[in-house]
Amino acid sequence: RLAWEHAVDSHSQSGRRRPGLMTGHLLLGVISEPECAGGLILRRLNVDLALADSILRFELLHGRVVPGHEDQILDLWDRPHTSEAFHTMELSLGEAERFSSTYPIGTEHILLAMLSVPIGMGWRTLGYFGVGYDDALSARDEIWALLRLTE
Repeated sequence: RLAWEHAVDSHSQSGRRRPGLMTGHLLLGVISEPECAGGLILRRLNVDLALADSILRFELLHGRVVPGHEDQILDLWDRPHTSEAFHTMELSLGEAERFSSTYPIGTEHILLAMLSVPIGMGWRTLGYFGVGYDDALSARDEIWALLRLTE
């Protein structure tokens, strides 16, 4: 939830009015929580979080919206989302439920959901850093294995 709230904040502060929350905003939310699982996964994969943050902010400020795309805005939690961001949040719920039906959506779920469908600014930016779904999933599993300590 903190990552999503940061995404909402970055949407309102992105300098250029966007039609809704984009996957770039969602990825900014993940990056803003480097001590959460999504941030740990990205750091494990050697992503320079400060550079990723700068690139995303640059994209959000200077990127061009595909004509007609602003018509594909969907409401989620009383906020407008692009169809890609909406789909990412739907998939992140599925990622969270695979772990536990009572587990909330975490940054790792948003990250994995974003990587599972090759669309959107977030996916393209992660690809720029060489991050793919399988690598992120393996890094998540390595981190989660640490939680199973026996002492």
